[in-house]
Amino acid sequence: MKNKTLRYLSPTGISTYRKNPEQFYLDYLAPIDRVREPQTQPMAIGSSFDAYVKNYVHEKLFGKGHDPKYAFDNIFEAQVSQEWRDWARLHGMYLFDIYEKSGALADLMLELNQAINIPQFEIEVMGAVHSDRAKQGDPGRPGETGTEREAKTMVRGGVTFLGKPDVFYINKFGSHVILDFKVNGYLSRTPVSPMPGYVRLRRDRKKAGKHDDCRLLMHNGTLINGAGFLEQTNIDWATQLSVYAWLLGCSVGEDFIAAIDQICCAPNGSEFPDIRIAEHRMRVGADFQHETFTFAQGIWEAAHSDHFFRDLSKEESDMRCGLLTNQLQMAFDTQKDADTFLNMTRPVQRKF
Repeated sequence: MKNKTLRYLSPTGISTYRKNPEQFYLDYLAPIDRVREPQTQPMAIGSSFDAYVKNYVHEKLFGKGHDPKYAFDNIFEAQVSQEWRDWARLHGMYLFDIYEKSGALADLMLELNQAINIPQFEIEVMGAVHSDRAKQGDPGRPGETGTEREAKTMVRGGVTFLGKPDVFYINKFGSHVILDFKVNGYLSRTPVSPMPGYVRLRRDRKKAGKHDDCRLLMHNGTLINGAGFLEQTNIDWATQLSVYAWLLGCSVGEDFIAAIDQICCAPNGSEFPDIRIAEHRMRVGADFQHETFTFAQGIWEAAHSDHFFRDLSKEESDMRCGLLTNQLQMAFDTQKDADTFLNMTRPVQRKF
């Protein structure tokens, strides 16, 4: 069987490859379609909160009914599985209410009203990205950057990325701002701590100070943590927002503001957890962006070749792909047999 063709590379795909190339092969290339896992409640609550925020912001900026795409029900029903909608509608409203009362929403609206472009929400962007600079070494091998620090022009093609940024705008200083919402631990039995380095921590209308490791710096009109770069704290977030920035017009390595509003939840014995909102505003280093692009280009080239596992010989790589495909087929057949058994044992619904 012939492997599937990789149409685009997403931030999730890059992170999957970093952690486990075999899982990447199973998820994106194996010639057997995996059964799509259903949406979970934690995923549903994040999507519900997202719908409330984007509907509110769009109506405030452009007026109610300006674009039916941004009507709450349209966003909500497109993102939340039907089985969770009643629950997610209630709990998403709870999160949104706290986000608004905390002052975080008001600050976001202030920034958006001062944007020099038309802010964009709920967008899906796909396109080829090229870089005029890459580290020495074979860009066909993911992660290998070589020993030289000099730049060179890419001699191979670009990478087609797909991204779904939550919010994008250009502030009055001309800086690209990519904002992403994260809802962490809503149904967790243990509290979720904010990622270190936040510039501001909120709860209701109480605004706490910055994180101990944060050094506040006014950068292109935005108060950021100037003590380091996002990739030093969370490599997956840095990868995600870098891909979004490239798709939205930034060159690879160009400065932009990576903004994360992290909703951190803690159980309190009731149906609704306690909430803190950690605001992260940082830059992503130019070197990390170039290394990530080179890494992504290596994945892209390997995925479109007949030699995917580059740390193995061609013959060994083919054997590994075949073994993984067989394992996936066995899992698929087992699931199919289980579904058939359940259908056979369900009581017959009689019509009277």
